[in-house]
Amino acid sequence: MFNTILPYRRVQRNRNRTEGRESWQWLDIYKFFMHSPSSRRKYLVEIHAYDDHLYTADFYAKVHNLNRYRLRTNQQAAGKLGGTVLAILAEVIRHDPQACFGFIAAAMVDETSDRRTKRFELYTRMLELKLNPTRHVMVSRPENSSIFVLPAELASQPAVADSIIARYESIFAETF
Repeated sequence: MFNTILPYRRVQRNRNRTEGRESWQWLDIYKFFMHSPSSRRKYLVEIHAYDDHLYTADFYAKVHNLNRYRLRTNQQAAGKLGGTVLAILAEVIRHDPQACFGFIAAAMVDETSDRRTKRFELYTRMLELKLNPTRHVMVSRPENSSIFVLPAELASQPAVADSIIARYESIFAETF
């Protein structure tokens, strides 16, 4: 599972022009398409880059809905979606070997809590299967369904790992 990588490409890079309201430096947007017998759906992956090799990754089906992160597409293709997103993250790591990633696994529309969401369970399982533990370590926070991927040498230093996660909490506070 999570071995299929759909063709994707970077379509845009934006510089931060929010004049300090948000702390990201630049944003890369990738797109790919998922096909099913009855539809063709576009997915977007947004990689925000921050100071000190910190990145966030947001991905969603391109829909005109405020709840785009919470919707299900019912394409039953989590393996293809996960494999493609992991390939994009691997591309970022190739360009920046010190890259750290932070995610929040959004609750689905029918979930009433942000604690240990279904997506959190899926994403942590996916990362457990795919991360090379000698190179990267996953740290999860089930109380708010957040997941962090850190280079192993940084994760082995508890004070450094804690400061990175604290920085991510302030990043998440900007956007959520």
